[in-house]
Amino acid sequence: MDIIDRVSDGLGQLAAWLFVATGVMLTYEVLARYVFDAPTTWAAEVSQIFLIAGVLMALGRTLKRREHISIEVLRPHLGARGRRVADSFALLFIGAFAASVSYSGFGIAYDSFAKGRSSGTMLSIPNWWSEALVPAGLGLLCLQCLVQLVRIWQGRPWGEDASQGDHG
Repeated sequence: MDIIDRVSDGLGQLAAWLFVATGVMLTYEVLARYVFDAPTTWAAEVSQIFLIAGVLMALGRTLKRREHISIEVLRPHLGARGRRVADSFALLFIGAFAASVSYSGFGIAYDSFAKGRSSGTMLSIPNWWSEALVPAGLGLLCLQCLVQLVRIWQGRPWGEDASQGDHG
């Protein structure tokens, strides 16, 4: 469980730096295009890949820290056992969805790899580079769901419950 947590945290940190790099690249592109009248051939495409990677890499950490968007209508009114059941249902749903998309995404990325598809731009980046991020990111999200499920049923807190001492 600790390995999954460390991978999620590490990739989450890398994702934050990818977002910073994206901002720098796009700022440079705007300056190059409008100030120096010399647009780049790479900034838009590379920044898109960095954004895709950042979002998908951050999924596990976001779940681990319980920082995803959620609608809290009933959960606050449930007892500790009710919250555990509600959280488990949500994690099972998210995990099943992530596993399904990861499985399908792997097939798509592999097909692009096998057929040598590329972006068709001046950089001609292989499509599988960005497509492989989908099964990797969602696969990690699925594993993080399993880790959180184990924690819940061990009575260990996670996310905001960890700071509130809700050991249910």
